[in-house]
Amino acid sequence: MERRVVRCVIYARQSKTRDGSESIETQIETCKGACERLGFEVVAVLAEPPSTSGYKNRGKSRAKFKELLSGFIDGDWDMVMAYKTDRLSRGGGPGWAPLLDAIEAARLDLDRAVATPSGFVSEFEIGIRASMDREESKKLSERMSDLSERKAKQGKPQGGRRPFGYEDDMITLKQDEADVLRQMAERVITGHSYKSIAWWLNEQGITTSGGKLFYPLTVRNMLLKPRYAGLRVHDGKEYPAVWKPVFDAETWERLKMTMLLRSEARPNAAKVHRYLLTGIAYCGGCGHRLNGMTKRDHPSKPIRRTYQCRVQGDAQKKHGCGGVTRNADALEHWVRESVLAHLGSSSLLELLGTTGEDAEVIRGVIADRDQQRARLNQFVDDYATSLLTRVQFERAKSTAEAELERLDKLLMRYASGNAVLSMLPTNKTAAEAWRDEDDDWRRALTSGLIERVVVNPGTTKPFYNLDGGKVARFDPTLVLIEWRSFTEKPLTLNGVPS
Repeated sequence: MERRVVRCVIYARQSKTRDGSESIETQIETCKGACERLGFEVVAVLAEPPSTSGYKNRGKSRAKFKELLSGFIDGDWDMVMAYKTDRLSRGGGPGWAPLLDAIEAARLDLDRAVATPSGFVSEFEIGIRASMDREESKKLSERMSDLSERKAKQGKPQGGRRPFGYEDDMITLKQDEADVLRQMAERVITGHSYKSIAWWLNEQGITTSGGKLFYPLTVRNMLLKPRYAGLRVHDGKEYPAVWKPVFDAETWERLKMTMLLRSEARPNAAKVHRYLLTGIAYCGGCGHRLNGMTKRDHPSKPIRRTYQCRVQGDAQKKHGCGGVTRNADALEHWVRESVLAHLGSSSLLELLGTTGEDAEVIRGVIADRDQQRARLNQFVDDYATSLLTRVQFERAKSTAEAELERLDKLLMRYASGNAVLSMLPTNKTAAEAWRDEDDDWRRALTSGLIERVVVNPGTTKPFYNLDGGKVARFDPTLVLIEWRSFTEKPLTLNGVPS
């Protein structure tokens, strides 16, 4: 009997060491060597991005780890090899449970499904190592916390990026920047706005320590840092710092009081609104990005959301042309309908760059899934009108749901290679998902499909119908959507090219 080849997937995640001995490249190379020595066939290598630290991302998702689980469930591999067991467990939310569940769902032997370069790791050993990993992670956290507290009590800097006003050692004053901070404080105390101070700094060519422009919020947050008063803060407690302060005690107290009174003078400041098209909506007149802003047309009228090409920006006085202002509800509604039209069209696969046999398979699966969902709904109607008995209904429903689940899994396998397709829930239509998901999901889907939404200047204001019978003045013909991938035949929506 021919010996069955064991299909192995290598999983790697960054582990910071001083000498780089556990870098992702080292992990992969070591695991490949072990697979060759042990006779395993490497069918895939899943490496998390270098920034995906297990400790820092504990409880958060790891994309490649999810792909690892899906591969087990779909039967793509028989085992996983990692450089160390803590690559698979530490920081993974509920620990080993998701991986063990996926292995059991694939009906694989738990004692021969997880390995390190030393060999297979048994289920019993996994339990012991998982406990050891958790204990080590806890001890590491405690050691880091103790170290931070000791450094704070000694008044030493924590580390990180060089703060504006200090040299790279974070202790020695950088005199030119310290002088700028004192001028900023004086301007705040004498009544200048944060925005005007940001303009002034950027006009002078002064940048943050990271080389970026100043914004009003940057100015405010920077001046509120206790560091500039010679204080080291840790867990809400203040300690005398080893560095020299930028502000003397009197200036610091005056600055804090002025900024406090300024914030208390605006108790009813408008709340931050989420705008669907932030970052992808552009002015067709000057090319600047449109800003989401509120506007009141008349004292008797309510505040409404708009997209505007601002003449003055937060960072620089001279900004856009000011030639475009659009009703945000109407523009977002139009873009939403365009997105749903594309997602519901046969050109979706071409839009996403999926062609050839894959496109044909996905198109067929989508059609079968829609047909199966319609059949399932028909069974419910037939039972409600007594065309089916309860026994017949239960049997038909069970068979239809099993087939629907199979099609959903098949579609997800093809969707995993495409970020946009993988965002779409397989048990809902695109319109249902748009209705049920949150703003972050809608923004991610929209930016995944659309490169730019160009809003051209114009004076035409026809009536435009929104949801719920609402009406707005909005002209869709002045809006051009630039999709991320080329489609040979542009879609039309209500007779207007999108």
